[in-house]
Amino acid sequence: MGGGMSMSQKLTLGYAALVGVGGIMGYIKSGSQKSLAAGGLSALLLYYVHTQLPIRPAFASALGLGLSAALLAVMGSRFRKSGKIFPAGVVSLVSFVMVGGYLHGILRGLHA
Repeated sequence: MGGGMSMSQKLTLGYAALVGVGGIMGYIKSGSQKSLAAGGLSALLLYYVHTQLPIRPAFASALGLGLSAALLAVMGSRFRKSGKIFPAGVVSLVSFVMVGGYLHGILRGLHA
């Protein structure tokens, strides 16, 4: 690699930032410490995935897949109940896309 970040790393980093900001917004808007903790922990795990993608791509993609699937389930449910675009709708949509991306990374790794 040329020393720069791969597209997968860039997308994962952006996803981590989105999830972290969503947790902070949940805390600011409603005082939800659960949102802050869940958003912060998820963002930290996604940052870890970002760091591991070039080193252990299959492991990192599997961890990213599990986390993004969990976020899709939780935030998708919240979006269905509330109809609020942010953070639930946006995080659901991005999580759906990231599930596909991580699944693609795993499948690509199997054929490498």
